[in-house]
Amino acid sequence: MTWHSTCSGAPCKRSRYFYDVDGNCRADYTLGWGPLIVGSNHAGINAAVARQLEKGYTYGCQHIAEIELAELIVDSVPGVQQVIFSNTGTEAIQSAIRIARAHTGRDKILKFEGHNHGWLNNVLVSYRPKIVDSTLPQATCGGQPESEFTDTMVLPWNDIDALKDFFHRHGHEFACVLTEPVLANSGSCMPRPEYLETLIELCREYGAVSIFDEVITGFRIALGGAREYFGLEPDLSVYGKALAGGFTMSAVGGRAEMFEVLRDMRTIHSGTYNGTTFNIVAAIETIRELRKPGTYERMNAHGKAIAETLTASAAKYGLDAAVSGVGTVFSVHFGVKQAPRDYREMTRTDMETYGRFRAAMLDNGVQLLPDARWYVGTQHDDAVLEHVMEAIDASMKETMGCS
Repeated sequence: MTWHSTCSGAPCKRSRYFYDVDGNCRADYTLGWGPLIVGSNHAGINAAVARQLEKGYTYGCQHIAEIELAELIVDSVPGVQQVIFSNTGTEAIQSAIRIARAHTGRDKILKFEGHNHGWLNNVLVSYRPKIVDSTLPQATCGGQPESEFTDTMVLPWNDIDALKDFFHRHGHEFACVLTEPVLANSGSCMPRPEYLETLIELCREYGAVSIFDEVITGFRIALGGAREYFGLEPDLSVYGKALAGGFTMSAVGGRAEMFEVLRDMRTIHSGTYNGTTFNIVAAIETIRELRKPGTYERMNAHGKAIAETLTASAAKYGLDAAVSGVGTVFSVHFGVKQAPRDYREMTRTDMETYGRFRAAMLDNGVQLLPDARWYVGTQHDDAVLEHVMEAIDASMKETMGCS
């Protein structure tokens, strides 16, 4: 059932598919690990970047497109009154932490097990940890000296009682709390009712800064990201990936008050490539595309149909499986009957079976990520959906060794 290079090469078609060096064409649900929400060859982005090439590469100062993008984000995202720009989610997270520390006069930060906030040592801890009952952070890889994460503490996620107890004992010591509002990096786990609300309320009560890491969820689960989806307004939110449709663009947004520490020079946000012209114009075109009526309804319907097909097909062949997340970013979990709600539960899923399923999907013309996460974008149409639904059934059958 493998698709070969018979797919149309037209730009509007190519953006839906993944082409390998052997000429195979596969439906693409990796989207470059998320950024390609409007496809890999979007005409509007191409034209905007081409126009910018005629104007200049980088200016070393603010330019009019930065203002246009800032106004567009403020108009699109609830509770965001001001933004600053950088290039990657890792950079933007560090900017948000620095702002929080300058704002509070505190150094310590709190994060959660299995949450990924970039690759720098102060936050790349307890991302793929051993399960231990301790708030002490664990290094994720080699080359991480403990001295660089001594001010970082870690809790299990989605446990309201543990969160309240921690704040009651240590709340006044912390500058900020970092959380993915949907745990996309570790199984697309959804927050329990009232969990995110409680986190924001506790931060306000104890004078800490609440930070949503929306590098994945921003402009993906809704135009206004998790703020819109959950109806919440943390102090700061961090954006990346889908923001610029594949260009290296990130941002920090939030209440204007939070940025006073930059205006009065208590801290700085500097970088030669912050607000790079090509990234900015790509982000403008991406948001314009996402603001079109019906965009998120179509993407969510597409993702929901895939999720339903995954669970129905698994049941058909006698395999336990559950799906967690939302229509535009979700994960499939084999070997469980209920979707996991945190990192600890996610580690109990059957990744070996998923590996066999993913290999079968590759043979059946669908490109998937190795961590069982799916991304849906504007370019995924009914023809692609029909193909992937057939591929799921065929791959599930192969996974279970059914003749």
